[in-house]
Amino acid sequence: MPQEEEKANNTELEQKKGDAVYVEDVDSERQYETAELEPKLNLQTVLAYLALASQFNAYILTLLMPSTILPYINADLGPNPNYTWITISWTLCASIIVSVGGRLADIFWVRRTIVGATGQSINQMIASGIIFGIGSGFQEMAYPYIQEIVPNKWRIYAVGCFEPSACVSFLGPIVAYAFIEHTSLGWRGAYWYICGFHSFFGIFPACVYFPPNFHTKHKTDGKTKWQLVNELDFIGLTLFSAAHVIAPMVIGILCLVALGFWSAYADLKYPLMPPRLFRRWRRFAMVLVVCFAGGMLYYSMNVLWPRQSQLLFTGPNPITKGAYAEQIPLGTTIAGIIVITICPRIGHERWQLVFFETAQTALIGSLASVGLNHKVQAICTVIFLSSMVTPPQLLSFTMLSLGIDDQVDMNFPPARGAVATAIYTTITNNGFSKHSKFASEVMSHTQGLNFPNANVPALVKAAALNTAAAYKVVPGINAKVTAAAQLAVKEAYVKAFSTTYLSATGFGGLAVIAAFCTKDTDVRMKNASRVVRLENEKSHEELAAEKV
Repeated sequence: MPQEEEKANNTELEQKKGDAVYVEDVDSERQYETAELEPKLNLQTVLAYLALASQFNAYILTLLMPSTILPYINADLGPNPNYTWITISWTLCASIIVSVGGRLADIFWVRRTIVGATGQSINQMIASGIIFGIGSGFQEMAYPYIQEIVPNKWRIYAVGCFEPSACVSFLGPIVAYAFIEHTSLGWRGAYWYICGFHSFFGIFPACVYFPPNFHTKHKTDGKTKWQLVNELDFIGLTLFSAAHVIAPMVIGILCLVALGFWSAYADLKYPLMPPRLFRRWRRFAMVLVVCFAGGMLYYSMNVLWPRQSQLLFTGPNPITKGAYAEQIPLGTTIAGIIVITICPRIGHERWQLVFFETAQTALIGSLASVGLNHKVQAICTVIFLSSMVTPPQLLSFTMLSLGIDDQVDMNFPPARGAVATAIYTTITNNGFSKHSKFASEVMSHTQGLNFPNANVPALVKAAALNTAAAYKVVPGINAKVTAAAQLAVKEAYVKAFSTTYLSATGFGGLAVIAAFCTKDTDVRMKNASRVVRLENEKSHEELAAEKV
């Protein structure tokens, strides 16, 4: 009898390995078989990985290129104080799409979507950011999808390889500034480049990526597509995506609290925030806090650093500006190498999170001390900071995805970017515009230049805008006076950026505390099992059986 039971258990295990089963939830105490087959990758899986990597490249390109050239867009179409919403709208819409993107992909088998747009005003460019965000929300699902098609023990390697694979997209900032420097298209050339890039990578996934289709995923429940659509948490999505989540923050917090009660007590088949997952506060909730608080700089730095470097260090050369913008992608590439070569060997994810978040918080503090003459400190800090931000994010993704519905853990990454960018840019802008001694500092810097005192108010007003057009209309202006006013602007922004980074250390401290409260991934979950099999991995016999 024991032999017959063991044989039956082995047969059941092999059947589970062969079926394309989507894991909705797994008990954290589940016992895993130790004698499993060693993981193997076939050609179909490798091609599917490359297809998903191409979507990750396209996603990164729409994040990096527009955010690094925002000052040029604002100078051409503005000035408009809302120009940073070109990027914020991208991250906000992506977070909304990601929150339901996995479920919609399960229903409709969505592979990818992207729309590129340009405009003639800042408001139209914000609309283009919304369109980018809609497409990028689906493309960011490459993170959970790639973890579904590889063996569990290789998930960390799979997400780690994503970062170096994006080297083409990481060159986006320097390409954007090359368009500005060497073509008549200017910054618009970057958008045409994005359009061509996405068009090219739109073909590849359609040819080689064949995820489980609707029949495979729902062959046991017998539900139709529209039945599944009706089971989506539309009310929760409305509460989550309300504009009030960003401003004012008080109403946003109330919306989030309402979302929590709705998800906990409403009778929902697919709640936006499944309560059963948040009850696992160490394995899930605290990891989400690390992912949210610790990763807020991941998106916002792509806006903050190009702006800071252009104001303080780069000078007028667009190529130099592009080179400074490339420091964040350089650090991200280093981070990917760290994740591939070091993180899997160490294990102990909890202590890795503590280390990375502590280092990140310390480096943010270093950025707060950067002044006009601290160029080397700024460059080194940004590169090291970028290399410390990404590893805990990728570790968090794998910790969240093992044993639960993979689509859920992607709700927050773009949302944190929208929140962080809105908060940090507001602090920076307010720190500059409300600098109490700005007018006196402008006057102090222009003393001895024979500039009439009667024209100082006009100069202060022009310096607040800090554009060539604004300086041009100031009576009695000359090159020396302009340079003196710009120096006062730089000094004011040094203080504004310092305040911004000091505020970011608070979120870093929260991430460190949350990291201490997490729990290592059970080593038994890092096995050779896979969540899904691709459609083109099935044998002819399996396909024939499904048609019967």
